[in-house]
Amino acid sequence: TIGITDVDKDRLRLAAAAIENAGGSPKSYVFDVADYAEFAKAVIDFDDSYGGIDIGINNAGVGCAGLLHETSIELFRKVIDINLMGVVNGCHLFVPIMRRQRSGHILNIASAAAFVSAPTMSAYNVSKAGVLSLSETLRAELNDEGVLVSVLMPTYVRTNIGNDSLGTTEGKRHAHLLVEESKIIANDVARETLEKMHRGVFYIIMPNQARFLWRFKRLMPDAFAAFIVKEVKKKLLSLRES
Repeated sequence: TIGITDVDKDRLRLAAAAIENAGGSPKSYVFDVADYAEFAKAVIDFDDSYGGIDIGINNAGVGCAGLLHETSIELFRKVIDINLMGVVNGCHLFVPIMRRQRSGHILNIASAAAFVSAPTMSAYNVSKAGVLSLSETLRAELNDEGVLVSVLMPTYVRTNIGNDSLGTTEGKRHAHLLVEESKIIANDVARETLEKMHRGVFYIIMPNQARFLWRFKRLMPDAFAAFIVKEVKKKLLSLRES
């Protein structure tokens, strides 16, 4: 039985149908993950209906592109509310249930943006870095409680996030192109993620390029910073010409 949430009823119906076609039982909830009270109602209802939660996945997110000074404070807050506070809300509600059970696994969806911190993505980078830090903190807090935590940090994955990205007109166009040209699809990410969760892996980083960047930053942080600036400039120039 899979509890699924979305602010979009139509997309939720499609997701529920996909789960049913795969042999699962969906339980749908329509709400914004930034709304703690509504999130709490859904979690309480699921827990009461099915006697617990085995896996809690905090996956809701929104993209945002543009230079910091071009991003309004209101937009910055919106990204933080959804991408970071939405995950905080989920964890805050999942943890007591899993501690009671002495079992469970929380998966927080961050991004390679959490550690790459590339220019023109300030709001998104900050929100995902927060998810990484939250996950590391939870792993320590739940170490003796029988509850596992994993954090997923992929590069661009071909999903709808590029279609609904926030930010400047040029930034949104670039985000859409970067997502559309990705060779990584959601099914492959889900399969690899579940396999690694089964093995108790905490940092789930993919593909190989992301794992290279993760190690590069830790070994040579100054060289990494210069490399990222150079690579982003090159990519932006390519996107402007496309």
